Amino acid sequence: MTRRRFIAGATCPQCGAIDKIVRVEDGEHIHMECIACGMIRNLDEAPPRDQPTDAPAIPQVITIHPLKK
Repeated sequence: MTRRRFIAGATCPQCGAIDKIVRVEDGEHIHMECIACGMIRNLDEAPPRDQPTDAPAIPQVITIHPLKK
């Protein structure tokens, strides 16, 4: 049995349409679909992770000012 549920407020990562994402449970498999552009993403798999770069992180310098009374 297939269950389809709209995800309120979700934005399609491919076309950017809002409120067009459907979560589909089809037996043992789960995926999401965009009804605007037809994008399908398998939710059974782990999400892709950003590839680490060999470049060192750039430190940020911040200044904290005392409160004036």
